[in-house]
Amino acid sequence: MLALRWLLMLVGAVVLGSAAALVSYDIYLAEQLRRLLSRNKTDESDAEVGGLGRQPQVRKEMRTAIR
Repeated sequence: MLALRWLLMLVGAVVLGSAAALVSYDIYLAEQLRRLLSRNKTDESDAEVGGLGRQPQVRKEMRTAIR
């Protein structure tokens, strides 16, 4: 019975640890999404913020790579 008690305590600790890891990963993904979405917004002077200047070139390279 003592071994079963320790086994269940260990399993419980592992389950709580994995739940904490999942919550942490979800927060990390939400932060990355927020950064990606805010990258395309404009600032107060209506000048675009972010690396949008290279986007047409990347699309051109993708089209040539597909052919």
